[in-house]
Amino acid sequence: MNEIFGVPMDSIMAILLVMLGICLLVIAWIALRRTLLFKMGLRNVPRRPAQTILVIIGLMLSTLIIAAAFGTGDTIDKSVTSLTYNVLGPVDEIVMFSNSEDGEANINGDANQKIPADTVQRVDQLFEGTGLIHATMPMLWEQVPVFLFEGELPTNAQEMVLAAQDGRMLQAEPNANLLGIDPARVDQFGGLTSIDGSAIDFAAVEPGEVVISEEMADALGAEIGNEIGFSYSNTPYSAMVVAVAENSILSGGAGDRTPGMVMPIADLQQIIGNTGEITMVAVSNTGAARDSLANSDEIVSRLTAEFADEPIGVSSIKKDNLEAAELASSLFTTLFVVFGLFSIGVGILLIILIFSMLAAERRSEMGMARAVGAQRAQLVQQFLSEGTVYALLAGLVGALAGVGAAYVIAFGLGQLFSDFFDIEPYVSPRSMIVAYCLGVVITFIAVVYASIRNSRLNIVAAIRDIPDVSSPVRKKRTLLFGALAIVVGLLLSVTGLANDSAFPALSGLSILPFGVAFFLRYFGISSRLVYSIVGIYLLILWLLPEDLSNRILGPLNGDIELFFLSGIFLVAGATVLIVQNLDVLLGIVNRIGGLFGGSLPAVRTAVAFPGATPSRTGMTIAMFSLIIFSLVMFSTINENFSKAFLGDEANAGWDVRADQGGANPIASSQEFEQLLQDRGFDTSQIDAIGKGTTGFGGQVRREGGDWGNIFIHGMDEGLIVYSAIAFQQRAEGFPDDASVIEALRTRDDVAVVDAMALAGAVPFGGEPGGATFTLADPDGDGPQEAVGAGDDNFAPVTVEIEGPGGTTQTVEIIAIIDSKVSSLIGLFAPMAVMDTVMPNPSLTSYFIRLNDPDQSVEVAREIEQQLLINGVQVVS
Repeated sequence: MNEIFGVPMDSIMAILLVMLGICLLVIAWIALRRTLLFKMGLRNVPRRPAQTILVIIGLMLSTLIIAAAFGTGDTIDKSVTSLTYNVLGPVDEIVMFSNSEDGEANINGDANQKIPADTVQRVDQLFEGTGLIHATMPMLWEQVPVFLFEGELPTNAQEMVLAAQDGRMLQAEPNANLLGIDPARVDQFGGLTSIDGSAIDFAAVEPGEVVISEEMADALGAEIGNEIGFSYSNTPYSAMVVAVAENSILSGGAGDRTPGMVMPIADLQQIIGNTGEITMVAVSNTGAARDSLANSDEIVSRLTAEFADEPIGVSSIKKDNLEAAELASSLFTTLFVVFGLFSIGVGILLIILIFSMLAAERRSEMGMARAVGAQRAQLVQQFLSEGTVYALLAGLVGALAGVGAAYVIAFGLGQLFSDFFDIEPYVSPRSMIVAYCLGVVITFIAVVYASIRNSRLNIVAAIRDIPDVSSPVRKKRTLLFGALAIVVGLLLSVTGLANDSAFPALSGLSILPFGVAFFLRYFGISSRLVYSIVGIYLLILWLLPEDLSNRILGPLNGDIELFFLSGIFLVAGATVLIVQNLDVLLGIVNRIGGLFGGSLPAVRTAVAFPGATPSRTGMTIAMFSLIIFSLVMFSTINENFSKAFLGDEANAGWDVRADQGGANPIASSQEFEQLLQDRGFDTSQIDAIGKGTTGFGGQVRREGGDWGNIFIHGMDEGLIVYSAIAFQQRAEGFPDDASVIEALRTRDDVAVVDAMALAGAVPFGGEPGGATFTLADPDGDGPQEAVGAGDDNFAPVTVEIEGPGGTTQTVEIIAIIDSKVSSLIGLFAPMAVMDTVMPNPSLTSYFIRLNDPDQSVEVAREIEQQLLINGVQVVS
């Protein structure tokens, strides 16, 4: 992991090392120039071992959180980076189909399209004599179902069905990668390596033979010499396994646990009946696999210029995957740190509280020291010496515990993502240095504050161990703090409101009242009145409904940082309000306790402690409130996600979905149901069926706007009529949901989109490789207007849809799908629109509603078994 919050980790480490050095220099100065005070501070550490252990455990919390966050980020970065290098090997760029204006190819969306086979010769000629690239490889990709049979292999679809029903199909995978490559170029890419480390002679692979990946061997239980079957265009084929190769792009691996197999490209072209096209050209740059990206930008630039006037683009696949790994690790670490900030905040409060308790315990001792001539600064130095020892030990314990926590989290992530890739626990020394330094520095600063705070005492009161008498003298520093708070608050507020940024605006509006309160207190206004108003103001500010807040402050843009900020100021406001009215609240508790005569002494004793030290009571309340706030928020987020993705409305009323790639098409919903019936499935269990198609590589734009990526779907009449779709916003002329459904059923010039396409929403349904389509104003100044979440009724939005082949069609967006229907993501149009712009969809889905939804798991399993030879995957 190289960055966090956009700041290089090397810079962060250098700054923290300097800060730690300053902290240690301060302590070294005390040890050399104030040796007696230093020893007096240190003597308390071994004197009470149990107390020392408790203090260290309390102080290590922030270091543990930081170390665990950084360690988890390193683990994700290392795992995804290793996956990229292991799978791609020497492959650095991909030349493939693309209709993007900037020539950038989207390997996730365009891989089902083909390009001319002579593209590889053009790439070779382009870089001949430049020394920029090492080799090129034509590749032909298809996705097919694969099977391992016992006995004689089936020769047609009917025999395949019978073999499955008779139990002779030992194992099957509904979706596997079938790759064709040029045997003459394999060695230039390092060749294929078997799982025992020996080289595979791919040039010796003959028609009817195949090399399978280790992933496929594990999935099927296949070995060398086995005959495996697969189907393409609903026609069965067979091939003998002649070798098992390590998982890589050359063995059909894509890094996502999908089984793969590879054969000579000429053999695969014969199977699909097309010898003049390929899927892509893999490019290997000059240099080793891990240091071949130095000239990647120049290579991409040359390739983009070469194919500028053709539907061919370039994907910097290795560079993009490595950047994605860095982004994923940085994002996860950021989330972990942001969510952990509450724990870090609790840790800081705990440090101050611990030292307040230590000071209270030694109050008489401190009073006698002052009585015989010790200065406040010397008490601070004594406390600082003791606190630094605690900080250094707690930082070490916290860092080690954080490494342990990172490994535990890595184990959990490994279980969670085991179906996609391996998680390799790893913690870099740099991350541990940063975590240790940051933890120690945070603890040291908190110790400095606590030491200064605790050194303020009345000598006589301290020696007699009675409460200090508060002084009514007005202190000029109150005005200084008030002025500083007002200036900072105003600057943040004005800056945030001017830039529509929530974090500075709300921070400033939350700090500002404290500045005003300091001034009012200086001039004698009641503390209870002033700070109670401040507390109520903070609660109102942060609990304002979004629509009311937008009317008052205007729409403000924020991100996950507001999660922490809101928690801090809500807890601060509530704590201030409680502490300022503590006597009233404790009086109520006292009166309630008085109703139970036998408990009255205990209640009065319990009430006396929080009332005697309001500051410590406030810190304790704030500490527990932060913990409870974070727990409640996590529970709320988890519940919302569960309702969004697992609720009754999420699946639009459907119980089972059967997905099928383009290699073995079934056709209409009626033919799908008839095929099930022919295979022996009891179709009386089905109440309704709808068909949807999905196209990758398409684009959408508003008039005058730029093309944007979004998943594009077609809906047949069954899917339109039987889906339980609610619309959160509708266009003018569509008074209810039924009118939208009727328009989708009877017209071929309308469409609906999910809520993530609204202006200002965070895109979710878009594809990588380009800007995501939204309903924002194309040029920002009309006459077209943006459609946002608050526009319940909007003018129909005219958009243009372009398919991968360049065919376009204009439709009107007439409604926004309710966000509760989370399974429908993207743009949905009648099937006639899809047939025009994407006649060969990437994915066909059959949605099934059952008479008995409780049987969805069993029905899904049975449907997949009956349609396995067609490459159908079923989810419930």
